[in-house]
Amino acid sequence: MPGVEAINNQSIYFSATQAAAHQQAKEADKKKKTGNALKTSFANSLKKSEEEFELQSQGLPPELAGMDTEEAVVFLKDRLDIAGDQLKESQTPEQIQNYRNALGDFIRYVSKNNYEVITKRRPGFNRKTGKPATYVQIRVINEKLEKLTSDLLYNHSQQINILARLEEINGLIVDLLAS
Repeated sequence: MPGVEAINNQSIYFSATQAAAHQQAKEADKKKKTGNALKTSFANSLKKSEEEFELQSQGLPPELAGMDTEEAVVFLKDRLDIAGDQLKESQTPEQIQNYRNALGDFIRYVSKNNYEVITKRRPGFNRKTGKPATYVQIRVINEKLEKLTSDLLYNHSQQINILARLEEINGLIVDLLAS
């Protein structure tokens, strides 16, 4: 039965060829996925570093890169709450500066992301400058965020009063040194 052996040899050959082709296709697909993953990972890290640079240039913490608005507000609120609690426990210069930075970051972020400033031209000219008259309108974008901000500032009024008294004392010291 030489014909049967020839058929078996051919089927073994085609089977081995098919398995090798399948293996090569798997490896090529794996390399393609790995290459895309590397490109995607590099693109994501580049985008994140650009976001971090933009945030730092605006005076905001780089940890906010990649967060959406709600996550960023929760992060900044938690940071402010922790700094406020630490300030209540001990009024050291480091705690005061930490709280001042956290409060400034929170207010900066909210004002950047929650308010839209619209400047419109109105008929006529400004009497003092002679330039075209304009008016400014501030529109709240997110009412929920606005309420959270006002509640947070109300809850932190004690710490803010401490900062105000310190600023007043610093102002008096500067006045005394200038005299």
